Amino acid sequence: MNVEEAIITALNYETKVRDHYLQAAKESQEPKGRHFFESLAKEEQGHVDYLESRLKTWRAEKRLDTNPVGTTLPSPEWLSKGVSMLESSARKRDYQDDYRRLFTALKIEDEVGDYYKHLVETLDNPDGRTMFSRFLEIEDGHAAIVQLEVDVLTRTGYFFDFQEFNLEE
Repeated sequence: MNVEEAIITALNYETKVRDHYLQAAKESQEPKGRHFFESLAKEEQGHVDYLESRLKTWRAEKRLDTNPVGTTLPSPEWLSKGVSMLESSARKRDYQDDYRRLFTALKIEDEVGDYYKHLVETLDNPDGRTMFSRFLEIEDGHAAIVQLEVDVLTRTGYFFDFQEFNLEE
């Protein structure tokens, strides 16, 4: 796959995940759920804008701007410190519809992450590998944030995929 094809495919993925978050925000009946989905939609729109600018530069100059894509979302580590706040918030939410949207988001984020991982491993252009490596890092963070929201809302005993308690003990 060449750089232009990689960027175009990445744009399709980023648009898909952005549209999912926009639709989820529109459908969510919970203000906190709406805010969560709106924040992720805004983040994904930033990715779309970034990739569109890189595609334009690539087509005009056959080079990639190496400035990395930024993120507006806090790191999963920072979020883990706010778990008690999230747990008290979750008790006041009717999350059933958002739960379905979150699982769809996880599926899409995993799909996007797999694509970026493939690019990092196979793309011939070193600047492209660097650019998509940053995208992989951010999308992995998005998946972790969505998983955190699922874990807090469902209170399954897991936090960031680590079992915190076992009902069988």
